Amino acid sequence: MARRNPHHAKTEEVVATAEHHHHSHGPANGFGRAIAVTVVLIVAKALGAWWGHSLALGADAAHSLGDVGALGLAWYADRQRRRPPTAHFTFGWGRLEVLAGLANALLLWVMAGALGWDALQHWRQPAANAGIMAVAAGVSLIANGVLAWGFRDPQDFNRRSALWHLATDSAGSLGVLLAAAVLWRTGWSPVNAVVTLVIAVLMVWGGWGVVRDTVRVLLEAAPASIPLAQIEAQMAAVPGVDAVHDLHVWTVSSEAPALACHVTLTAAAPPPQDVLCQLHEVLVPYGITHSTIQVETGDEAHPEPPW
Repeated sequence: MARRNPHHAKTEEVVATAEHHHHSHGPANGFGRAIAVTVVLIVAKALGAWWGHSLALGADAAHSLGDVGALGLAWYADRQRRRPPTAHFTFGWGRLEVLAGLANALLLWVMAGALGWDALQHWRQPAANAGIMAVAAGVSLIANGVLAWGFRDPQDFNRRSALWHLATDSAGSLGVLLAAAVLWRTGWSPVNAVVTLVIAVLMVWGGWGVVRDTVRVLLEAAPASIPLAQIEAQMAAVPGVDAVHDLHVWTVSSEAPALACHVTLTAAAPPPQDVLCQLHEVLVPYGITHSTIQVETGDEAHPEPPW
């Protein structure tokens, strides 16, 4: 679609819009099933921690309790982001996915701090029951591993944060299993606190990647996978293009990136529509299917924005 810019008689603006295809992971996207299984595991681990006097198993249960809230928030955001755009929310609700991912990652950090503090406060405790620890942790490890496998999606911040909650839960269960083995072989009780600290470190590490990537989206940064200088050079090399400026690439959520820029044409350039078609062909290999390109002639001058 081509339209004349009312402010510049010689300027044309073309908007290419592609349909947004949301990731499909089943009717409930696995969140409901993950919450139900996690609640059952919390009860089992809490009973095992009380009965077996295990700090590490109790820490694992506390971590899982946080997972329920995190998965519930992720599920809500996943459902809401599919709502259509409105007159006020013209980009739709896709960024709820980003906000939920950030909130869940920050929750991981808070939980990690609490678990680490508790481990230091209870460095010495009575020897735990290694058998009970091993059984509870083994069941949890298998269940969380299966659930985490279903949340693999490197492009979806919301599912990534949910995956990290489940993955660190699995790592915690593995740690409890190792602690049970050490207790059974040596009787060294501080192993409970050591495993709890390791779980806390894993939670901080797991949350960092999600925090970093979601903050980049909220700051409208160009996706790390987009070589902006290379795209600008390829666009400038299109026949009839004199210069490319005011170039921006961003994402609203984990969906395909969008691009906006101004392109100045040479005096002998082909028809603007032909140039635009070639410019869009440059963008498609980079996954950019939604773009707004304003075409200008060299004698048009306008103030550049501060960004």
